[in-house]
Amino acid sequence: MKDKLDYITRQLSRAKKKRFEHYVINRIWNLLDDLSIKFTTQQYVVRPDGRALTDMFFPQFDLHIEVDEPYHLNQIEQDKLRQADIINSTGHTIERVDTSRGIEFLNERINEIIDLIKKKKKEADFKPWNIVEEQTPQTYIDLGYIDIKDDVAFNYSYLACNCFGHDYKGFQKGGTIHPNQEKTVLWFPKLYPNKEWRNTISDDDTIITEICIDTNKLQKHITESLNNGYYNRIIFARVKSSLGDIMYRFKGEYFLDINESNNTNGLIWKRIKTRVKTYKTTS
Repeated sequence: MKDKLDYITRQLSRAKKKRFEHYVINRIWNLLDDLSIKFTTQQYVVRPDGRALTDMFFPQFDLHIEVDEPYHLNQIEQDKLRQADIINSTGHTIERVDTSRGIEFLNERINEIIDLIKKKKKEADFKPWNIVEEQTPQTYIDLGYIDIKDDVAFNYSYLACNCFGHDYKGFQKGGTIHPNQEKTVLWFPKLYPNKEWRNTISDDDTIITEICIDTNKLQKHITESLNNGYYNRIIFARVKSSLGDIMYRFKGEYFLDINESNNTNGLIWKRIKTRVKTYKTTS
């Protein structure tokens, strides 16, 4: 249980500077008292106009908890719009907790959420949280696919590679050839400024722009990319996790837009799949 203890305590500590949020999140978790349930705090959610953070998220139930501190009373319409955006973009449920009406009301509302989570666990096709299986390629090989809705992220890029037929013990490169899918690359980009590269991803995660500020290097790279025929990329972006650790998060399969890619725009990759097939090791 050491890994879960580390994960849980680090998640709970993220709200320590927000006293109302800290109280609600800790009370929910302690009253649940269920190590088969996974949660995250300050969960990133894609919105039409950018990204949002929700205070607590239970991925097994697609359930977000939003803690409304007293200042939220001045932004009710903004909160409604934000909530609608999150629901429309994810299909998830949001439960709000009002902290402005006293401790008795607050605790009663928390109890309602506890009852809801327990009910969802009984009604759902519930799979207990296994922190080791999340980082095991065989989990996804047995499943047969990796899907963006499962928020798959590996601690090391070689683990992602091994979901597609490789048998790496380590891996330091930014990409490798897919051993089972023709003309496809497994790519692990940094989608933020990195030395001379300025790769970016759109707010809805559907378009990746690969560009270099060194024009000579950019021109050579674009020419090679347009001519080599490897137009498909399965992408695990290098990101920081909610706990600040470096991870490689699945973003989907992207296809090179040949018409829009040029020396001015850079390489334009457009997402074509949010689920990709996994493969057994070939060796």
